Amino acid sequence: MIKVIMGQRGTGKSKKIIELANQAVKEDLGDIVYINSNNRHMYELDHNIRFVNVSEFAIADYCMFYGFICGIISEDFDISQIYIDGITRISDNDSDSFEKFLKDIVKISNKFNVTFTFTVSGEPEQAPPYLKEYLCTVS
Repeated sequence: MIKVIMGQRGTGKSKKIIELANQAVKEDLGDIVYINSNNRHMYELDHNIRFVNVSEFAIADYCMFYGFICGIISEDFDISQIYIDGITRISDNDSDSFEKFLKDIVKISNKFNVTFTFTVSGEPEQAPPYLKEYLCTVS
């Protein structure tokens, strides 16, 4: 399953994804991973959540990031949820590459039964068609 939280900068996307991750660690029996491009929210997460600062790994594009995620999953088959805050800050902002990345993530999500939740900056009404089916409401 893929979920995308989309909204303009400053609308509370990071706060919401942190709340979701912290709630998941209480309810889900699997391992939870939270990926961000900095350490800013590290101490807001439950200590049982595996925090990854992706900027430490020189990820240049979505292809590399996909491989990185596959490595995380292959290292721990107990992962049930992966939260990625600011996906477009982690890699390039090329929409064609992001669409392919998303299709690949859907495949590994289904194959390994991992739920992915992303935050994306932008207006939900202006989301490209390939992204709209994954948008979830934030309340």
